[in-house]
Amino acid sequence: MSEPAVLFVDDEVNILKALQRLLRHEGWNVLTANRGSEALALLDQHPAQVVVSDQRMPEMSGVELLSSIRQRHPAMVRMMLTGYTEMNVAVDAINQGEIFRLITKPWNDEELKATLRQAFDHYALKNEIKRLNQVSREQNLRLQDMNRNLEGKVRDRTKQLAEKHQELRIAYVQTIRALAEAVDAKDSYTRGHSERVGVYASKMGREIGLPKEVIERVYISGLLHDVGKIGVRDAVITKPDRLTPEEYEEIKMHPEIGARILQPVEFLSDVVSCVRHHHEWYDGCERGYPDRLAGDSIPLPSRIIIVADTVEAMTSDRPYRKGMQLDAVERELVKYSGSQFDPRCVDVMLRLLEDEGDSFIKKDQKFDIHAFLEV
Repeated sequence: MSEPAVLFVDDEVNILKALQRLLRHEGWNVLTANRGSEALALLDQHPAQVVVSDQRMPEMSGVELLSSIRQRHPAMVRMMLTGYTEMNVAVDAINQGEIFRLITKPWNDEELKATLRQAFDHYALKNEIKRLNQVSREQNLRLQDMNRNLEGKVRDRTKQLAEKHQELRIAYVQTIRALAEAVDAKDSYTRGHSERVGVYASKMGREIGLPKEVIERVYISGLLHDVGKIGVRDAVITKPDRLTPEEYEEIKMHPEIGARILQPVEFLSDVVSCVRHHHEWYDGCERGYPDRLAGDSIPLPSRIIIVADTVEAMTSDRPYRKGMQLDAVERELVKYSGSQFDPRCVDVMLRLLEDEGDSFIKKDQKFDIHAFLEV
């Protein structure tokens, strides 16, 4: 078997050389090109499993290149490495290039290598699923003429496909988690915020007794609730002082921006409305946005997320204040129960805080998707 190959496309020669030096001991064939036409010609001669492209290049942009590669080499894992994180670039890269990851410059060496390993694993996983599907189809044709061991063979094949499907779902969650971490990283004080909101929200879902698939949707919605902040200026997100009215209007756009980013992604279609409405007020007053929904017209995951988001924000340190104690947090939840928050969700959160205390708000928590899917 030939060694795995990755193609980097960037019009800056120094960046390509730096990437070659970084990966020289990884056992990968590192290909480079400094423009889109050169990359396409190179891929016709030297197949690669992974391609990583810059956005701003002569002749064609990274989005245009990845879109062309998607048409010519659909199995290839596509990623974008760029210093520009405007919302339209992210949307175009997802829609046209169906990218696996969006990586920002300057990159972290170890994180970049880990991302590339995941990309090769993702490529291998998709090929394995394709192979298993083909094998399954061939065996099903033969099984039509067979009577012995029919149930056992079908059961074994179904189990294999289910395991591969589970691996793919885990890969999706890990990709979503990486995107959420990239958004949180814009502000050092919010690092890990989205993961914690997702964890708190999933615990609330369990406490309510929601079905397993709904709990997963609640977690992913919590993980992605702030993805729209990729389209908000860093100066607004990281401002240590009170926002001006104009800046507050800008930050209020992030639920709508997030919904637009997620809308084209088919496997995230059921979380779009949850992300869009996570800042609606339960009483429908004008302080809620973007649509001033009220009561049960607000999706239940959104009603859960606003409580989880508020608890995470109040218990975390910010440049202008220290995190609040749990008794103060509980008073705030009770104060706004029925106005900002769904009373049912407040009651659930209060029970969790009473049962788990400070351990509920540990900052290093992560959602164990492996254990969750095995239950």
